[in-house]
Amino acid sequence: MDPRPDSPSPLLADRYRTLERIGEGGSALVYRATDAHLGREVALKLLHDHVLPSDRRRFEREIRTLSRISHPGVISIYDLGTDEQGRLYFTMQLLEGGPFHCLGPLEDTPEQHERFLEAAHEVVAALDHIHAAGMIHRDLTPHNILLGADGRPRIMDFGLVYLSEGTRDLTRTGYTLGTPQYMAPEQAKGGRIGPATDLYSFGAVMYRAVTGRVPFEGDNDQAILYQHVYEPPLPPEQVNPAVPRPISEALLIFLAKRYEDRPASGAAAALHLRGALEAVRRSHVPGQYRGGLARAGYHPGGPTDPRRLEAAWELKLAGEVSWPAAVVGGRDYLAVGTRRSTLSLLEHSGHRYAELPAADEVTGPVTLERKHVVYGAWDGSVRKVDLRTGVERWRHRTRAEITSAPSRWGDSYLIASRDGHLHSVDEESGELRWAYKTVAPIAASPLVWGGSAIVADEEGWIHGLDASGGSPLWKVQLSAVHATPCVAPTGRESALLIVPTWEGELHALRMILERGRYRPDAADPLSWTYDLEAELWASPAVWGQRVFVGSWSGDLRCLDLVSGDDLWELHLGGRITASPVVSGGYVYVATEDGEVLAVNALSGTPVWRERFDVGVQATPLVMDGALYVAFMDGTVRAFRH
Repeated sequence: MDPRPDSPSPLLADRYRTLERIGEGGSALVYRATDAHLGREVALKLLHDHVLPSDRRRFEREIRTLSRISHPGVISIYDLGTDEQGRLYFTMQLLEGGPFHCLGPLEDTPEQHERFLEAAHEVVAALDHIHAAGMIHRDLTPHNILLGADGRPRIMDFGLVYLSEGTRDLTRTGYTLGTPQYMAPEQAKGGRIGPATDLYSFGAVMYRAVTGRVPFEGDNDQAILYQHVYEPPLPPEQVNPAVPRPISEALLIFLAKRYEDRPASGAAAALHLRGALEAVRRSHVPGQYRGGLARAGYHPGGPTDPRRLEAAWELKLAGEVSWPAAVVGGRDYLAVGTRRSTLSLLEHSGHRYAELPAADEVTGPVTLERKHVVYGAWDGSVRKVDLRTGVERWRHRTRAEITSAPSRWGDSYLIASRDGHLHSVDEESGELRWAYKTVAPIAASPLVWGGSAIVADEEGWIHGLDASGGSPLWKVQLSAVHATPCVAPTGRESALLIVPTWEGELHALRMILERGRYRPDAADPLSWTYDLEAELWASPAVWGQRVFVGSWSGDLRCLDLVSGDDLWELHLGGRITASPVVSGGYVYVATEDGEVLAVNALSGTPVWRERFDVGVQATPLVMDGALYVAFMDGTVRAFRH
């Protein structure tokens, strides 16, 4: 029990048994407590023994305000009363998912982008409800927006709320109470406040979540407030290159200096966030191999009911399509490399758009952007080509074959070659920024997580580098790696790096955040190992708490992400070299004997399957309600319902 004199009695009001303290403010303490009447855990907020009258009034205001609000995005109040010493308390929902900024910093994973934007949408919907009731929160911070066990955010801490009276305008002058790092310009100047004041504060909260930093920092409160009033924030993607541009642009609208330049209401703010979500789903995510730089194999926007998939069109390309190729899709086009020294660009309708030349085979996946495509070939060259005109912007030359995907990171591309070099080249000029030499040839595509570039070579060394400067951070050795690893978050400051080895073992390396970078846990880096007893040429896919991996023996397995335990197994007839992808709760997989399936990700039950005369080695694509598959003979087929 808390030894402080203002700690509560063991059984407060003959009902609440306090456990440990979980929060503290200037006027109150917050405890985890058990409700003896209902047998549930609650958060109990208790006023200090000796507080100023203004603090007591603020505490009472918070109770009254919360009692007036009924919305799923606002924390629920359960009970209020006084303890044996006459101190005010109230009980509310116990939220244990952490503050709002635990949703970031953002990595280049579509699941995380969707989760962040959907959570932000719920917050602005709750703010719209609060504002419609005549209230302005005035102190939105990450710690005043907590996540529940379900991952949904709830707004709390209404001690500074401004309550309008009758038909009075929702503005007021003379108030500068709040938290400087999240304070709107008009609030910092003691000016008029309104709904857009809260939206600015939430913009600053979102900025902290996606970048890991507040918009403005300073030696004192006045320095921070000055910047809020007069200086523009850095665009979020400049602070964290993993932030998609649609999210960055949406956040800057919230952080407009002038009140009238921000969304006028929570409903208007919701439209901005919904537009950002649609833009991310449409253009940013699919253009990177395996759905993003985490290489997790998750693609948003898959068929809602794959049981009704039917052939929509097919088109024969100029050459064969073989491992480790992939169908990559952007907003307007699909891209597939061939062994006939061409990159084929197709429209989503199945019409041929262009054939781009190369000096040798194009078997590695490409990076497809809004205006450009970046692709490598077996002659060691990497080209950036304008999609509209077909004009080559630049060509970067390496010393060996390119069989991996160029990886976009900020204003550069990471390019791995078969001689073991990883190059970083400038996005505008293609000029070399830095180079790193691994121990052995590289077949796997590089990935980026937490600002670190991670690449695996064919002697089994896993290298971690600073993605911006190329300096080595760490390396560990497993066994030969041909397929691309992937990474999945497991906590606020932890992740698992899933590494498929050619010998058939799937390793999960425990990654922890140290000094701003993720590194293998020095105490015990290996979380688990699973032996599939067959070669692994296909990359694993991760969805939620599940890992999906296909082996050369034709087995598709689902493992628990945290423990590595078997969840289900499906034996297919042919070898699996095409990497499985997951979307909408289904796993899409193809085999070398021509079988293409959609499998329920939870049960392992096939819900749709077709067999063809030609096999598949290229990773398929799922987007915009369609499944795209490139067969080894160069035929691309689309399936829709």
